[in-house]
Amino acid sequence: MKTNQVPQNFHALYDASERASRGIRSIAGSSVTDSERRESTRPGLSVDFDEATQLPNRVLVTDQPAQRTRQKASSPEESVEEFIATNAELWNLSDEDVASSVDIQSVSGKRMRTVQLVQKVDGIEVFNSEVTAAVNGDNEVVSLAGQLFPGAVRALRSRSATVTTPEQAIALATLDLTNVSCNAAAFVLTDTTADHDTYTFYNFTEKPGAAFHFTRPVRVKDVLFPLGDEKFVPGYYIELWIRDYPTFAYVVDSVGTPDVLYRSNLASDDKFAYRIYNAGDALLRPEDSPAPGSPHPTGIPDGFQATPIDARLVEVESLLTGDPWLPPGATTTSGNNCIAYADLASPDGFGTGDILGKITSADTFDYPYNHHLPASSPTNLQASIVGMFVHVNWLHDRWYEAGFDEAAGNAQLDNYGRGGIAGDPILAEGNDFSGTDNANMATPPDGSSPRMQMYLFRGCEPAMPARTSNFDAMITFHEMGHYITNRLVGNANGLGNRQGSAMGEGWGDFFAIAMTSRRDDDFENGAFPVGGWTDLRADFDNNYYFSIRRYPYSTDLTKNPLTFRHISNGVIIPPGVPRNPTSGGPNNEVHNAGEVWCAALWEVFVNLVAEHGHTEAERRVLDYVVGGLKLTPNSPTFTQARDGILMAVMALDTSDLPLVWRGFAKRGMGSGAVSPPSNSSSLAGVVESFDVPRRGSE
Repeated sequence: MKTNQVPQNFHALYDASERASRGIRSIAGSSVTDSERRESTRPGLSVDFDEATQLPNRVLVTDQPAQRTRQKASSPEESVEEFIATNAELWNLSDEDVASSVDIQSVSGKRMRTVQLVQKVDGIEVFNSEVTAAVNGDNEVVSLAGQLFPGAVRALRSRSATVTTPEQAIALATLDLTNVSCNAAAFVLTDTTADHDTYTFYNFTEKPGAAFHFTRPVRVKDVLFPLGDEKFVPGYYIELWIRDYPTFAYVVDSVGTPDVLYRSNLASDDKFAYRIYNAGDALLRPEDSPAPGSPHPTGIPDGFQATPIDARLVEVESLLTGDPWLPPGATTTSGNNCIAYADLASPDGFGTGDILGKITSADTFDYPYNHHLPASSPTNLQASIVGMFVHVNWLHDRWYEAGFDEAAGNAQLDNYGRGGIAGDPILAEGNDFSGTDNANMATPPDGSSPRMQMYLFRGCEPAMPARTSNFDAMITFHEMGHYITNRLVGNANGLGNRQGSAMGEGWGDFFAIAMTSRRDDDFENGAFPVGGWTDLRADFDNNYYFSIRRYPYSTDLTKNPLTFRHISNGVIIPPGVPRNPTSGGPNNEVHNAGEVWCAALWEVFVNLVAEHGHTEAERRVLDYVVGGLKLTPNSPTFTQARDGILMAVMALDTSDLPLVWRGFAKRGMGSGAVSPPSNSSSLAGVVESFDVPRRGSE
């Protein structure tokens, strides 16, 4: 992708100077401690508080019998509504706030049952008020993740008259992103669909010679932006898809002098490897690459290079009964969950000169890949598009089984009336014209298609043909990891802080290595790189050991020594362990800090494998990680995301709690661990703990 200078993420609620300029108090220097706030809450509840608002952003029911009503709730929705009403003082919610602003959006019944809710007043959403509540089989609330903001009803009714139009707000956001002025009148309102009734859409009427080009209509909705202390500002939520720029979300003030209240880069750029070749097992598991090499066969950086294998022709409708990847008689890779194509020429998106995957005969996509020819040769290009399409759909189905369904905000063209917003299949753009040696995923909120851009890797040209990331499972799985994590935490606007972004990289790495692992792998001592095939360069032949990370993932501390404190800038990395000579940077860089998060998740997974075997462990860890994402608050810390997973385990199978705790504790995230502040950029202040709760469940 062309590297234009872009502004930094910004959130007015978490910016002390912005709050001060509006006369809103800061909590800096507050005499109220976390322990005092906890003691003031109801018995039987464990509560985490947001640093800026001092409002709960996670509530865990620790004494379920004390929370039971006299009569069992008839539905999850009723249980959640009653829980919030009963505990309204936790958020300082008035009776009017509870009755008029808490809106149930959907219920997800896959694995762990969850209820999605958001605050709305007269149909206008309170920004960042998405809350996920988990309920058990008796419809009792287990936990809530997310914030509810008091005073929204009163604030909306007393708001000033709107003086900024949506068109003016779009123009301001465009100027902020591109540093180029444009006329607000150039944005023209278009028709909307029933599934997008909360949004309006604006086309940019581009003139010849325009400085930029929009690749999608601008999506806009009215929001009420919280600033703390029961203060709110009406505004517009805006999504900008502009060629040669990352995808950005904005909130712009709609009263007074228009200001940018929120800015978030929705794209995640990463370099990974491995296109899919199939293992041929019952789950049709992708191989990690066309030349599989994970785990490393010797466990030492000795220059090993894996040998290419033959691809398999497999037959599959989908992994989910009744939800086929393609409709009967389809002739291209354009399905309900994914549209896969080669984006070979400007502009972005499918257009003239671009290529969909096409059948070779009825109901068959049969393109052999020739490693001696360029990845751009017609047959190789088709092979990689088809492989990319299979990867996206395979992950869709595996995650769906773990609870990432329509109601939870997954991406589908048709949601079959099961909740969520339809019309947003993943756009998988292979051999993308806009870059090389990289890949990225841009994830807007539910109802707008995520876009995955996959590039050619040219490390060893001209000695060997370029290798494509299109059909490389580890690259695809990592990028898809950005999509699921961003959708499940804050509906694409929850991981903008440094720890959230770092864990996004770690979650992506985890999905890549865990979901390409096999039951016969050496989980106890093996070295699992998060890439390899595409990373070979003339000056670097340990791609199958390190890939692009500092260390391979391993439970062996002599191969990967990272613990929680190594997310902090300036902390010395343990000496004496082989380290990637081509990968560096400070500990708090998001990919580096993300390695620590993935290392902890890997320990959890390996513990589950040892207890349950690979197949069952993978099913369980997907349930726990997907469930944990639903229970992770916006702008999370490492320990809050850890607790989300622990809460999911408590809701699903408490017998696994000791295994999960031991995994986190081994990497310093035990029961006494303390994360840096949510808004920290240096990630200083880590307190490590290698302790496990006495009963493994506290």
